[in-house]
Amino acid sequence: MLDLHCHILPGIDDGAKNLEVSLELLAEEKKQGIQAITFTPHFHPNRIELDEFLAARQHSYNKLMEAPGVSDLGIKFKIGAEIFFSTKLNELDLDQLCYTDTNYVLIELPTDEKPYGLTHTLIDIINRGYQPILAHVERYPYFTSDPTRLYDLIEKGCIAQINSGAILEGNKIVMKYIKWGMAQLISSDAHNMKKRKPNLKDAYALVKRKFGEDYVDWFEKNARDVFKGRYVDMPDPKRPKKILGMWL
Repeated sequence: MLDLHCHILPGIDDGAKNLEVSLELLAEEKKQGIQAITFTPHFHPNRIELDEFLAARQHSYNKLMEAPGVSDLGIKFKIGAEIFFSTKLNELDLDQLCYTDTNYVLIELPTDEKPYGLTHTLIDIINRGYQPILAHVERYPYFTSDPTRLYDLIEKGCIAQINSGAILEGNKIVMKYIKWGMAQLISSDAHNMKKRKPNLKDAYALVKRKFGEDYVDWFEKNARDVFKGRYVDMPDPKRPKKILGMWL
């Protein structure tokens, strides 16, 4: 298993508050059988300059990599960012925010309302040669109330990521996303060991029970392809239909 969205780097965002928490999170990832991790600290282009963020991220990453025992875990590491959506993304050098040695960029959307310029900005990013991954798509009410909006973005080339915690909570829309083929990645989005700890192993086990081993194999293959910078070969998702007030 691979974890492509987490907040394990110490002292840089609302994730691990210090090195001790980071090491606890990494130990749990190792315990669950995670073989590769991409660290994705929050980056808000309207609140912090890119150079300042990159310097802070590198400092945090170096601190973690130099900690005793980390190199002995046998886990492969890459760095990226969880970029809060802004039309400014069209102006940024996204190369420095992609997952290391890939063209994949993780993008977080507002949770209150659909942002202005969303489709246009994402298409522009794709046309520039980047592959947007939409973080925890189960959180956005403008998608859950009308899943065809997410479907349309996937059709245009976006990848949808869901959180393992939402799977374990039995989130109904997450289960529908999986059924419709409208979720391509599962990640932990781990922040700490109390409320948001790594739990990919249990989430994959639940997916296997409900949907079968083929789904688990597909999710894991997608994660490997993203980590290695390869193209994710996605079958056509099913377009949701609303019948008698329910999305089917």
